[in-house]
Amino acid sequence: MQRYFFDVDDIKLSEFASLCSQTVSLEDYNFSSDIQQRVVIYEGDNIRSLISTPQALDLKTELHHCIKDGPGVVVVRQAFQDMKVIDRATEIFQEIIDEEKTSDQNRGDHFAKAGENERIWNALQKFCERDTETFIDYYNNPLLCFVTEAWLGPFFQMTSQVNIVKPGGQAQKPHRDYHLGFQENSLVSEYPISAQILSQFLTLQESVAHTDMDISSGSTMMLPFSHQYPLGYMAWRDSKFIEYFQKHAVQLALKKGDAVFFSPALFHAAGTNPNLATVLPTYYRPPVLSVRLWNLWIVPR
Repeated sequence: MQRYFFDVDDIKLSEFASLCSQTVSLEDYNFSSDIQQRVVIYEGDNIRSLISTPQALDLKTELHHCIKDGPGVVVVRQAFQDMKVIDRATEIFQEIIDEEKTSDQNRGDHFAKAGENERIWNALQKFCERDTETFIDYYNNPLLCFVTEAWLGPFFQMTSQVNIVKPGGQAQKPHRDYHLGFQENSLVSEYPISAQILSQFLTLQESVAHTDMDISSGSTMMLPFSHQYPLGYMAWRDSKFIEYFQKHAVQLALKKGDAVFFSPALFHAAGTNPNLATVLPTYYRPPVLSVRLWNLWIVPR
């Protein structure tokens, strides 16, 4: 009989490393423009030109394949066209951060020491209440909707958080996210492996760069193909897996308006920011607030 329940003693670094050693070929991604460090790159203008064409379903299929069976991460260059909207959103987020620093709403970040970075929890609602017009301009982005639907289909919900990796801020430890990403191993082991695998299909993580972000400014570290390891929700705290991540994770430089889309099961972590210039990307996460990214899930209409 096939086995469905596992515990932390069953994790094997060799199996994980084998999955994470897979390669990526540009020939497998006809709509993409480049492969960088095994991350598939798309041009925003190209996606926008195909959204309402007969090729749209083929493009969605390719995006879905990339996140599920490929490296698990997609970068879209110039996902946002209007930089004025990005800049205005950044101003609003900074206003909220400044106000919350002096209030009891300043909860910081559970992944960083006090003062190393900045958070806005429930940024979606706070943004909307402060400037509804800019909020609509920001989220009324057909490209974000298109890529999200490629993974989740229609009827998704959205929440968002803001995270700033401040100068001097240290890298996070690698982790997975929602639903099981922050449960103790003893609890994760109570879930059948089918439920653990299914979890990653219910959310999508997305991030939008609000400034140019080079690698040294703390851009997200990601380990391609790590989402394919079935026991990953019990493995990410293990010191051997952490060491492997630190040796093999990749980082990409982003321009303002670029977006990253990846599986919540992908091992990832915010990078160190030793720079003097503060970087402000926005990130999105589901209602169970944990880490700094944008997540979406399917809900009935």
